[in-house]
Amino acid sequence: MPDWDAAAAVLDAAPVCHLAFVEAGEPRLLPALHARLGTTLYFHGSPAGGVIGAAASGAPLLIGAVVLDGVAVARCACDSALNYRSVLCWGTGRPVEDPAEAETALRAITDRVTPGAWETGRRPRPEEIAATAVAAVEVTACALRARSGPAEEDEADRDGPGWSGVVPLRLQAGPAQTGPEVPPGAPPPEVLPGATGR
Repeated sequence: MPDWDAAAAVLDAAPVCHLAFVEAGEPRLLPALHARLGTTLYFHGSPAGGVIGAAASGAPLLIGAVVLDGVAVARCACDSALNYRSVLCWGTGRPVEDPAEAETALRAITDRVTPGAWETGRRPRPEEIAATAVAAVEVTACALRARSGPAEEDEADRDGPGWSGVVPLRLQAGPAQTGPEVPPGAPPPEVLPGATGR
């Protein structure tokens, strides 16, 4: 699949994606947490949930993800722009019924949000895994769009008032809020790799 490596990089960096589908003749768009293994995207949730229902329906799906990298500021507001990477993926979903695949998917989703938590925390019991619906979408095509660099300014504006340049953007974690009965000094986990701060 052309551009798959770049598309995979966007999917891996984006904290959430959006699933677009048609239900009863009406367009729907739902946010979802995802994990990628190869060209397969996995989702989890309540069996009655809209994301799982859409992803496991066998109907065509469109999945979008965006990563904001910065603001390209120009002296004229009309020339300012966002720097970003985005991907649209097409595919068809299926329910994940094999317990081993479901566990692999849930572990991948966990590792995206809190790397290592599957190993350091209590492992989910088989009945907990069985009670969590998992769906897989095999990506069959993708399209990329991106913008980077400074704003494109009119030559005449370069001697004018105001500032121009690029202000980088990044996901930043806030101070961790320790839950009750956590042993003193226990360090909080890393969350969403790439998020800065604590």
